[in-house]
Amino acid sequence: MTEQSSTILFNDFQSLEERFSRFLRKQRPRAAYVKRLKEELKNSRVFELRRSVGAILVASFGVLFAGTLSVSIAVLVQKARRRLKV
Repeated sequence: MTEQSSTILFNDFQSLEERFSRFLRKQRPRAAYVKRLKEELKNSRVFELRRSVGAILVASFGVLFAGTLSVSIAVLVQKARRRLKV
């Protein structure tokens, strides 16, 4: 591919992008519709379940992290005691 053909191809893509941009600007939904849809989704059972699962996962990872940290500290303390006894 020559430099001239790549420049022509780039210009074609750029003009196509601009046309799509102008077309899609007119296709935006009304603000009231978007607001009502967001409210419905916030109150839906699926999103409530999703939030609950997310909270359970965060709590589980917190407990897992605390347990791992506790075991690591216990192992380090035990190794330190062995070294001091010798």
